[in-house]
Amino acid sequence: MDPSTEEDKLTEAENLKDFFCDLMENSKQYVKYYFSDDIVLDWFGQTVKGQKNVSAFLKVNVTPVKHYFSRALPANSIGFRDTHVIKTPKYPRRILRSFMSPPRPCPNKSLPRTPKKEPGASGSVKKNQEKRDVENHRPVVDSAMKKLKFSHNVDASTEVLEMENDVPEVNVKYLTTEGYVEFRRPSIKKLQAETKWKRPAKLHIAYSYNKDVKDSTIYLIIYEGNMKCRRNLLKDFESGEPED
Repeated sequence: MDPSTEEDKLTEAENLKDFFCDLMENSKQYVKYYFSDDIVLDWFGQTVKGQKNVSAFLKVNVTPVKHYFSRALPANSIGFRDTHVIKTPKYPRRILRSFMSPPRPCPNKSLPRTPKKEPGASGSVKKNQEKRDVENHRPVVDSAMKKLKFSHNVDASTEVLEMENDVPEVNVKYLTTEGYVEFRRPSIKKLQAETKWKRPAKLHIAYSYNKDVKDSTIYLIIYEGNMKCRRNLLKDFESGEPED
């Protein structure tokens, strides 16, 4: 359910920001499960695309970090590069009922996998059973393949469970916040356990979720450097110079 008031929207964005930062700081190995397949990461100007690539990049290139950001604010849109393209699923997922059934218990390895043939059994017993089935107007199923085909034709609608009609479509939302990221790594000095340094940054996230922040999906993450370089400051300096 979408937030109805501005305060609800602020709370939702703040909850998502806190959830994401906690994953990045304490459970970075699990953050990939909240990424979309076509997620885009902009890590201070370096763009990485795809769930597997982004996960590998965070694992290899991103040292332990701490986030110190102000309250997250909802935004109408984010992204300022051509690579910041958000791709969402076009169609609702189709869930097989077999995936929803409880797992089957594993058989005891010490027991034989197939039952032993009873002594004295002959093909006449099977033929008599088929004859009785025909007399009782029952379909004769004499193979596993025919049995599967028969059950599929009788109740094919139960094989696939489609998403319910009341499930909302993907609604991408955006948040932005400002602060700094603290990087940490082991120190090479004997009397210092680790080295820390801070970098001003803006964090932008495109996400979606229905009711719980733990059901969220993240489509775009932007760590934007919040420090102007000298070239970008040149216009500011020139505009501040007195005119002749």
